[in-house]
Amino acid sequence: MKNSGGKKSRRGNFSKPFRQSFDKVWLFGFHAVEAALKNENRKLYRLLATKNSLNKLGNIAVLKSLPITITKPNEYSKYIDENSVHQGLALEAKPLEWGSIKDLNINQYNKGPIIVLDRVKDPQNVGAIIRSMEVLGGSAVIGSKHHCAHETGSLVKAASGAFERIPYITVPNISRSIESLIENEYLIVGLDHSGTTILVDLLKSLKKQRIAFILGSEGSGLRDLTKKKCNYLVQINTENKFGILNVSNAAAVTLFAAREFLK
Repeated sequence: MKNSGGKKSRRGNFSKPFRQSFDKVWLFGFHAVEAALKNENRKLYRLLATKNSLNKLGNIAVLKSLPITITKPNEYSKYIDENSVHQGLALEAKPLEWGSIKDLNINQYNKGPIIVLDRVKDPQNVGAIIRSMEVLGGSAVIGSKHHCAHETGSLVKAASGAFERIPYITVPNISRSIESLIENEYLIVGLDHSGTTILVDLLKSLKKQRIAFILGSEGSGLRDLTKKKCNYLVQINTENKFGILNVSNAAAVTLFAAREFLK
């Protein structure tokens, strides 16, 4: 496949290693890159691709004007972490700007639950949660600007394309964002090992309504201040009292239960 409209494909000059700035991010992996290329709201700068991977992308319109560099598989480490599974594609782009919580139009609760992350810093977990949100009918993820994972290539790859479609809004203050959800008649449900109610039992007792699930880090769980703002503290019933779910798995179970029992 040829780059027919913009700059011609060329062998890269990799004499200078790339330094990532705050206003640019390298995305990698087939699904992540493909989704970003199809996202009209994503500003794109350039694409690195093997010939085979470029052909697999097909005739995506933006490829006609995007600078493309044909790149050998062993040359990607100059741009992304050498352990990254890039699948022959790396895309330099501007991070997405989803705006503030006010831009969510949170009154449209029929779009599905919101998940609020309280100090979840692992990008793989955040990406997996965003992927589950799309598959299981969630509407948006809210995280702390200073204490949650920000957009990185590994986060976007873990989301497997869903990052371009599910809003991930980072806010200065999680507590105030929860208060904003409460003002808009959201039920606030925190998942924590200290919860006295089982998640499924709660959902079975509720009618369909606006709901936001709050999940904390695996190590420390929810902060005390966050717990105080919850209408309910629940836990996921497990077969083994010593078992504990990864936060992204807990999010997937929660979203599935909400879809099945919140009628």
